Amino acid sequence: MRDLYIKNGQGFVVLFSVTSMQTFRDIQQLREQISRVKNQPRCPIVLVGNKADLAELRQVSGQDALALAEQWGCAYLETSAKTGHNVEEVFLEVVNEMTAAATKPPSRGCCRLM
Repeated sequence: MRDLYIKNGQGFVVLFSVTSMQTFRDIQQLREQISRVKNQPRCPIVLVGNKADLAELRQVSGQDALALAEQWGCAYLETSAKTGHNVEEVFLEVVNEMTAAATKPPSRGCCRLM
């Protein structure tokens, strides 16, 4: 079922809890699934660390999350569903990424049909 949602999706918000290292590890499999189903190495993704309001329980550093976002070539934002911090910005960012991907000309292969 998840493959169908991914296949039809144009942009993705990949979310983990900054208070859970396990959720941070789990998102790698989700990212791989998105790439496999979309058959693209890169597609519009925003990486989101949620529960930023729980600093005292933090298990995932901002530096680790930023490094992963850089590896994936995507934006990283920290949010708090509790306070609403950066929630709207996540959706604005994923729409910006989707728009940029839609307006980007397709890459030309190394072969030409003559």
